[in-house]
Amino acid sequence: MRITPAQLAAHYRGYAAQCVIVAQHQHSAGDRLTLIDMAQAWSALAEQTEKSATLLIVSGMPDDVAGDNDDPCH
Repeated sequence: MRITPAQLAAHYRGYAAQCVIVAQHQHSAGDRLTLIDMAQAWSALAEQTEKSATLLIVSGMPDDVAGDNDDPCH
């Protein structure tokens, strides 16, 4: 089963949300900042994943190049 870029981005956003939740329960300001930085990184990765998928669609790449081919060697 393949995961779509939209599904992958949703997973990344879920990880970002978890980081924010955990950050809210930290007593250390440094730990909170680290977790917020992690959340921002996950959010940025989600955005980049969506942009990359959009670029593949817009550029009109063949499906097998865009990752829709079940053969990992092609």
